[in-house]
Amino acid sequence: MKPQEIDFEDYRQSIITDKDKIASVKAFEFCYELSWKMMRRLLAGRGVEANSPRSVFREAALSNIINDPEIWFKFQEKRNITAHVYNEQELNQVVAIFNEFSQELNKLIDTLSNLEI
Repeated sequence: MKPQEIDFEDYRQSIITDKDKIASVKAFEFCYELSWKMMRRLLAGRGVEANSPRSVFREAALSNIINDPEIWFKFQEKRNITAHVYNEQELNQVVAIFNEFSQELNKLIDTLSNLEI
């Protein structure tokens, strides 16, 4: 059974209040962490050792799991911001990448669902 594509478009358009933004940032954190750890696990299964997110993204790109590690480096920077968001400007910086993140996340889901295990 193929996983359903995640479509955050309707959800993103309803991010209005600060509570909505904070909840969305938490969802981003969860999805980001799950993504890079899943990539790490897949790479380990292939005998590739990568322990930090940056090394995982580099190796995942070399293994054609993702297309561009630089995009994921940007997500990592935003994830790091979420650990200490103190003002609305920082919060908005994280929210601003949600469209791109959901596109890349859907590509990753598609790639993972098409793998022969």
